[in-house]
Amino acid sequence: MTKQEFLERLGELLSCLPDDKIAESKAFYAEAIADRMEDGATEDEAVAALGSPGVVAEAILDELPAVPRAVAKTRRKSRTLLWVLAIAGSPVWLVLALAFVIVVAAVYVCIWALVVCIWVLAAALVVGCPAAALFAYWGFAAGNAPFGVAYIGAGLALLGLGMFCLGGAVAATKQLTKLSHYWGRKALSPFKKADAPANAPVAAAA
Repeated sequence: MTKQEFLERLGELLSCLPDDKIAESKAFYAEAIADRMEDGATEDEAVAALGSPGVVAEAILDELPAVPRAVAKTRRKSRTLLWVLAIAGSPVWLVLALAFVIVVAAVYVCIWALVVCIWVLAAALVVGCPAAALFAYWGFAAGNAPFGVAYIGAGLALLGLGMFCLGGAVAATKQLTKLSHYWGRKALSPFKKADAPANAPVAAAA
């Protein structure tokens, strides 16, 4: 099989994918064949080393995220079937999609509600320090030294706890930011591949 025949057949087998994805895959394998030929292989040998177009096409499809992969394979079998499934199954997948969005949103709200609570607690403790100082001043002004001393101690305690909570709030914000990003990546993983490009595992075999 020549290079041109291989690429044309690969394009036909990947017709279920968007045009830009087909072009990207064909360019990748054209370059792989050219590299092998530069290393001394004949055109037939370079093409044969990649495997059959069918095997390569399956590997490319298998590397897609779950949802695009299912759509692509259904579309390859029959575009009419894809539309039938989309229309007939709309009551189900619309409900599932809505439930998915609600769950993702609820998790994000819970994560950031915890961050807000920590910051509110820290702010309340820090604000309590000047309030305690004001009560201490009134105590001393009224001649009630024990009352004033008690509120000075309370103010210092509130300040210490507030600074501790502020440090914890900063650390918690950083960690929960990472957690929210992780959750976002996991939520999008059925629709989007975040790591290696789709051709990477095939390139190793190439």
